[in-house]
Amino acid sequence: MRSSLHWLHEAILGPASATSIALARPAAKIALFLFLAALAVVFYLFLLSALRSKLGYFSSAVPALLLAILTLILNWRFLRSEGRSLADLGFDAPAVRIQQATLGFVAGAFTAGAWALAFWAVISVSWRMTPAFNSMAAAGSLTFIVFNNTAEELVYRGYLFLLMSEVYGPPVAIIGTSILFAFLHIQGGVPWQSVVAGVLTSGLLFAVLFNRWQSVPLVLAFHVATNVMQEIFGLRVSALTLVVPRQTVAMTALQSYAVLALVALINCIVALAVWLTTPNRPRAPAG
Repeated sequence: MRSSLHWLHEAILGPASATSIALARPAAKIALFLFLAALAVVFYLFLLSALRSKLGYFSSAVPALLLAILTLILNWRFLRSEGRSLADLGFDAPAVRIQQATLGFVAGAFTAGAWALAFWAVISVSWRMTPAFNSMAAAGSLTFIVFNNTAEELVYRGYLFLLMSEVYGPPVAIIGTSILFAFLHIQGGVPWQSVVAGVLTSGLLFAVLFNRWQSVPLVLAFHVATNVMQEIFGLRVSALTLVVPRQTVAMTALQSYAVLALVALINCIVALAVWLTTPNRPRAPAG
C-alpha cells in the first residue's frame, strides 16, 4: 500500500516525498484531490449498496458518515502538507462557529421558504399534513442529510476551493466548484433542467457564502437547512416530510419552468447580495 501511494505521488506530482505536495503544481494538486475524493465516493456507493436495508432507517446514514470522515481526513492531509490546518476551513473558535452555523441555518431556512413561496405563487397549491410520521425514519433521513452535506461541503467548499481561489481567483473557484457540484447531481440522475436552475445556482450561493466567511460550519448549516426545509414542505418527499402540496390540476411544463426560473432568481439575488458584501482579500501565494 505504501509503495502504491508513493507511485501515485510520483505519477501525478513527480518524484517527491509525501510532504512535498505543497510544492507541486496547483493543477496536479487539484487532480490528486479530486481523484482521491472520487475514490471515497466510490467506496460510499459500495457501502450504500452493501448495507441497503440492513441497518434499518440508518442504512444510508452510516455510509454518509464514513464519507464525511474520509473527506475530512482528505482535507486535513492536504492542508497539513502545506503547513496549514482545518482552522482554514472554519474548524476553530467553537463559540464563533456555532453562532455562524445557527445564523446559516436560519438563512438557509428562509431561502428554502422563498422557494416554497415561488412554488405556491406559480402552482397555487395547498398543503396537507402527511397521514403518518415516523420519528425514527425522520431521524435517519436527517442524519443522512447532515453527513452527506458535510461530505459535499468538504469536497467542494474545502481545500479544493481554497486552492483554486488562491491560484486562479475567487470567481474561478466559485464557478468551477459549482459546475463540479452540478455535474455530480447530473450523474446522480437529477434532470438537467433542475440541475441548471436549482443545483448549479445553489452551488454558486454556497460557494459565495464560503468565499465571504471561509467557514464550512456556516455553509454546511445553510445547505442542511435548505434540504431539510424542502423535505419538510414536501418539495422533496422523504421521511422528514410533514406536509405535502396538494394540486387540483397537474403542473404544466411551463409552470415547472417558471418555478425553476424563480428558484434560480432567488439564489442568484442572495448570492449577489453576499458577493457585494465580501471584503477584498489579498490572494495568498500558491504552494
